[in-house]
Amino acid sequence: MITSLLTTCALLVSSLAAALVLTGADATWNDGSGAMTAAGHLMLTSIAIVGALIGAARWARWMGVGLAGILAVPAILQPITAWWVVMVGSAGIALAGLIGPGLRAVVRQRPPAGAPPVKATALVLGLLSAPIVVGAVQPDGVTMADWALVATSVLLAVWYTRAHDAALWGVRFGVPVLAAFAALAVSWPTALLPAGGFVVLSRLAWSTDARIAVIPLASPGRSVPIPAELTPDEIRDAAGIDSRGRRKNQP
Repeated sequence: MITSLLTTCALLVSSLAAALVLTGADATWNDGSGAMTAAGHLMLTSIAIVGALIGAARWARWMGVGLAGILAVPAILQPITAWWVVMVGSAGIALAGLIGPGLRAVVRQRPPAGAPPVKATALVLGLLSAPIVVGAVQPDGVTMADWALVATSVLLAVWYTRAHDAALWGVRFGVPVLAAFAALAVSWPTALLPAGGFVVLSRLAWSTDARIAVIPLASPGRSVPIPAELTPDEIRDAAGIDSRGRRKNQP
């Protein structure tokens, strides 16, 4: 358990240090781009830690591996500072614990029987990754269309986790439209990354698993009273009624 806590603490420290690196005075990213990327990384890191320690979810462990590994990008592009050293060092410790036996004591080895569909989980995590993707591909600055896309993606992800079918339709139709407007402000080779990501999200949103997560396969039926004479004896005894439906203590 101590190793798991050290691993998750190292992951959190690496994300906090990355936020300071991306928004510092020596950062090569624009202030808006760095803030958007850092906020997205911190948000996903918090979700991964909670998912691993409280939910014991396998996806949280592998998401932590991805979040720690992606810090290699700012490690290469950003100048070496004190926070850069903290970021790289803590990310290395987190990776060692995540890939090794650090979280095996708390993370399930098999998915639980009542777990949500895999594609539905991937859809939520993909929507929450929008700040990282959009901010990282535009180091020179983000536009209002980018902020609108990121805010809409995050809100739809939260709404979708509350099993609102309207959120699913918003992902299916609203997010691709906003992504198209945001892609217009990005150069052609770079635009392929966010465009490809939102194409994948659209395919996940149209999958059966994504629909099942918010729209049940069968609607609840209405209750129909059962005559007392057709009710089993043990149920009548527990309810305190006789075969005519009257209380036993009544005359």
